[in-house]
Amino acid sequence: MNPNKTRFKRKLMAVAVASYAMSGLSTTAVAQTDEMLEEVVVRGIRASIETSINTKRDAATVVDAITAEDIGKLPDVTISDSLQRISGVQIRRSAGEGSSVNIRGLPQVVTQLNGEQFLGSSSVVSVQPNFNEIPSQLFRGADVYKSATADLNRAGITGTVDLKTYRPFDFDEGLTAAGSFEVSTGEETGEFDPMISGLVNWQNNRVGFMLAGTYSNVNLANTYAGVSAGSPDAGGAAGWTGRSNDGNVIGNITGDPLANLGGVDLVDQGRSYLSQEGILAWHQVTERERIGLNASFQADLGEGWTLTSDWFYANREEYNRKVGVAATNKWQGNDWSYPTASRDTGEELDGNDFHTWQVGEMAPKRLASLTQNDVFDNTSRNVNVQLDYDNGGPFTATFRGVFGSAEQTRRMAFNEGDLTNASSTLGRTTNFVPGEQCTNGEEIVGDEGGCFQAINPLGYSENPHITYDTSGSHPHWSGFDRQLAGGLGAGNTTADYMSNLDSYNVGAYASENNEDAKGTLTALSLAGSYEIENNFFTSVDAGVRLSTRTADYSRWNYMAPANNTECEAQWLATDVELESDVCSAGETVDGEFVPYIALGNTRLDENNNAIWVDDFGSVTGIPGVWATDPRDYDDPVAFMERTFGEGSRVPVPGSTFYVEMEELSYYLQGNFEVGALTGNVGVKVIETDLLVQQNIAGPGIPFGNLNEDAGDVFTARSYTDVLPSVNLAYNLTDDLVLRAAYTQAMVPLNLNQYGDGLVLNYTIDSAEGSPTEGDFIVSGGSLSGNPQLDPWRSDNYDLSLEWYVGPASMLNVGLFRVEIDSFTEGQTVQMEQPDADGVVRRSVPINTTGQGSGGTLEGIELGAKIAFGDFLDGWIADFGIDTNFTYSPSEGEGEDIQGNTNPFPDNSKEQFNFSLWYESNRFQARIAHNYRSERLAATGAAWGALNVYQKATNYIDLSATYDINDNISVFFHGSNITGEIEEYYFEWDDQLAFQSYFEPRYSLGVRARF
Repeated sequence: MNPNKTRFKRKLMAVAVASYAMSGLSTTAVAQTDEMLEEVVVRGIRASIETSINTKRDAATVVDAITAEDIGKLPDVTISDSLQRISGVQIRRSAGEGSSVNIRGLPQVVTQLNGEQFLGSSSVVSVQPNFNEIPSQLFRGADVYKSATADLNRAGITGTVDLKTYRPFDFDEGLTAAGSFEVSTGEETGEFDPMISGLVNWQNNRVGFMLAGTYSNVNLANTYAGVSAGSPDAGGAAGWTGRSNDGNVIGNITGDPLANLGGVDLVDQGRSYLSQEGILAWHQVTERERIGLNASFQADLGEGWTLTSDWFYANREEYNRKVGVAATNKWQGNDWSYPTASRDTGEELDGNDFHTWQVGEMAPKRLASLTQNDVFDNTSRNVNVQLDYDNGGPFTATFRGVFGSAEQTRRMAFNEGDLTNASSTLGRTTNFVPGEQCTNGEEIVGDEGGCFQAINPLGYSENPHITYDTSGSHPHWSGFDRQLAGGLGAGNTTADYMSNLDSYNVGAYASENNEDAKGTLTALSLAGSYEIENNFFTSVDAGVRLSTRTADYSRWNYMAPANNTECEAQWLATDVELESDVCSAGETVDGEFVPYIALGNTRLDENNNAIWVDDFGSVTGIPGVWATDPRDYDDPVAFMERTFGEGSRVPVPGSTFYVEMEELSYYLQGNFEVGALTGNVGVKVIETDLLVQQNIAGPGIPFGNLNEDAGDVFTARSYTDVLPSVNLAYNLTDDLVLRAAYTQAMVPLNLNQYGDGLVLNYTIDSAEGSPTEGDFIVSGGSLSGNPQLDPWRSDNYDLSLEWYVGPASMLNVGLFRVEIDSFTEGQTVQMEQPDADGVVRRSVPINTTGQGSGGTLEGIELGAKIAFGDFLDGWIADFGIDTNFTYSPSEGEGEDIQGNTNPFPDNSKEQFNFSLWYESNRFQARIAHNYRSERLAATGAAWGALNVYQKATNYIDLSATYDINDNISVFFHGSNITGEIEEYYFEWDDQLAFQSYFEPRYSLGVRARF
C-alpha cells in the first residue's frame, strides 16, 4: 500500500470530522433577515482609489490593493503592470508586457484566486506568480498582503497576491451586461490587433448567474543585442582571456591595413578581459493569443447558507518568431577577439589585471543568420465550490473545495544560415554524402557510390573582420565593407556575401529543449469564526486545510533521421559526422571507413522560405542578412518530420521529474479589541509530505547533447513548520492608524529545485594535438535539483503609520525587515564528467543549487494618494496623484569580484512610482511613471566570476477615457511610450552584456455597460 495515499486518507477524514463538528455548532446561530447586501460596481479613477484605500484601512494586516475602474477595466494592460504601482512590488516584462512579480525583492510570492490558492500554467513548477497568461479584463481587483495572518490560506515569504473575480451577487438585481472592443498597435509591428471582452450577469437576490469572457491577439516586437545567451538573464556564454607579449593575440584577419595581427603584441603583459562565445543581434515578433472565461453561480439556500461555484479558464498560445545574425567562434576557444578601447578596473582575475573593453576587433569563424521559433501552449482551469454559513449569529463558517489543473507545452525549432565554406570551422571544404546527393559532377567513390561534396562553394574562405563598438548608447557593428576571400571571387566584401542568397547554406537544424509540464492542485478547507461578547477577544477563528499539488515535467529533444540514414541526430548539422559505437553510416573509401555527414549541403531556401532581414532594433551598422522565415516553424515538430522523416522524442533525464507535495495545515487565531487597539494573534501549523521522482542521466547519446535514462530515484521526506503571527493596529486618532506585525513564513521551493537532475553541456575540442581534437567533449553542466533542500523560511517584521486625510487621500510610511533563515543559492563545483563518448577524462564546472545560510531584506516604504478635491476647490480639484517610494537594500550570499556582498537576485534597492490623474464630468486621464534601480540578474555568469546586472529602468504609460453617455465610453492607452531599453552589464557598467528593447504600444477602444 502506498504510505502517502494512506496518510492522505487519514488527513481527509480529519477534515471531514472537523467539518461535521463545526456544522453542528451552526444550529445555535440566530436567523438573519433575507435582505442581501449588494456591492456597488466601482466606476472612475477616484472611486477606484477610494475602494483601494478602504480595503487598506479595514484590513487586519498590512495590505495594498488595486481596483478596477469599471467592469473589465484594470488600470493597465496586464495585472502585473497594475500591481507594479504598489509600493514594494517589482515586475519583470516578457515581450514588453508585465509578467512575473516580486514583492519586496523576492519572488517567493503566493497567488490566490478569491482567497484560495491558484494554479496557473506558467507556474506549474514555480512559486513566483506570472500573470502573462491571465486576461486582466476578468478581474475586479487584487489585494497584496505584505504580512500574514494565521487564517490566510497560503502566504508567501514577503507577500501574497489575491486576485478577485466578479460574482453574481456583486451586481444589482436583474440583468447587467458590459463589453468592450479595442484595437492595439505597436510602433515596430504596425499591425492592428483586436481585443474583445464581455460580461453578462443576472441575479434576483436568491440565485445568480454570471459569465465573462475575453479574447485578444497581439503582436509584440522586441529585440536583443549582445552576448550569446539562451535567455537574457543567463548572461550568455562568456569567459575571460589573458593576453601577453608572447604574440598569442589573434590571427586570420586579412585584406585590410590590420593584416597579419598574429605576430603583433597588442595587449600589455598580464592583462585579462572578457571574450564571449559570440555576439548576437535579433528581432523578434511575439504573437500572443489569449482566451479567458470566468463563470460563477451563487444561490441563497436559506437559513444562512450561500452556495458559490466558480470556474476560471485561461489559454494562451504564443509564437516567438526570431530572426537575426550571429558572429561566433563556433565553440572553439575565446581567442577570437581583442580590445582596442579598454579600461583598467583595478581588480585582478587569475593574477592578471582585469580590463573592461568598449571597442573590440572580432575574427569570428562563423558569421551566420539565425532563425528560431519558440511556441507555447498554456492552459489552466481552476474550479471553486464554496459553502458559506452566516445566519446573523456569532458563528460563521466556510467550506471550500478547490480543483486546479494546468498544462504548458513548449516546442522549438531553429536553423542557421552559414556563410562560411567551412575551411576555418572544419578545416576542410568538403563533406562525404550519399550517392543520391552527388548531383554536381563530383567524383563517385566508395563501396556504395558516395562523393565528397563541396560545402557552400560560394561562401567565404577566411574569417571575417568585424568591429564591435559598445561605447555609445547602442552597440554598433562595422567592417562589412572589408574585402573577404571566398567563392564570390576577389574584391567582394563581407556585405556582398551577406546580400547574396546563393552564399548561404543551412549550418544546422534542431528542435531541442521542448517541454511538457502538467500540474494539479486539490485543496479542501474548512474555516470557522465565533464572535465573543464582552471579552478581550472579540472572536476566535480556526480552520483546517488539506492540499495536494503535483507537477509532472519532461524536457525532450527531437532526434531525426540524419541524411536518410538509420542514425538519428539531435543536431542535423554540416559538422556532425555519423560515426559512433551506437550508430554509424558511411562507406569505405580507399580501404578506410568515411562517415556521412548529418546534413548535406542545403540551400537556405531549399526546405524553407527565405526572407531579407535588416531590422535589428537598437543595433546599428549591420547591412542585413538572408534568413529562414520563422513562420516555417509555427509547428516545429511537424516541420522536422515533414523534412527529415519521423524521428524520436528523447527525454533529457536531468530535466524530467515528478513531484508530489501534500500539505495539512491548521490554525487558531484570536481577534481582540481593547480601546483604540485592535489586532490578532495566531499560529498556523503546516505538515508537509514530499515525494520526488528524479531521473538518472546515463551515458551520452551520440549526435546530440543527450544522455540515456539510467533509471529513477525516489525520495520521500516530511517536515513541519509552526508559524506564529501577531498583527496590531492602534488608532491614534480617527484617521491615524499605527500598525505593527510579526510573522513567520514558509514557502516551498520551485518544484524543479527538488526534481531536476544533472544536465551536461558539450563543446568541440579545438585544442591542437588533443586526443579528442574535433570531438564533442564535456564543458560544464547543471545540477539544479536536490530533494533534501529546505523550503524558504523567514521572520518578517512590519511597522507602518497610515494617515487617512480624505475619502480618496492618504499618506503612509512603513518599515519592514525580512530575515531569511533558509533559502537556496547558486553554487559552482568541479565534478568529473564523461565526454560525449561516455569516457571520463576531465573535471568541469557544474552549476548547482545549495542551501543558503541566511540573508536580510529591509527597507522603508513611503506612499501618498492625494485627491486634490478632498482639500481644494476649482479646476485643480479634478486632479490627483498616486505615488510611492520603496528603499530596500539586501544582503544575500557570496561576494562579487570586488569583495562586495551580493544582494538578493532580482531585487532593486530603490523603486519609485508616480501617477498624475485627472477626472471631471465625462473625461478622465492618467500618466504613470515606474522606476526601478539596478538589480542583480545573474551571479557568476562569466566563468563563475562576474555578475550580470540590469541598469535602472524607467517605464511611462498613459491612459484616457471619455464617457459619451452613462453607458458608452471610448478610451485610449499607451504603454512604454518612451521606448525604454533594458541594458545589462558584467560587473562594471561599461562592460556591456546585452540590451533588450520592447516597442511602445497604443490601443483605442470602446466600452459599453447596461
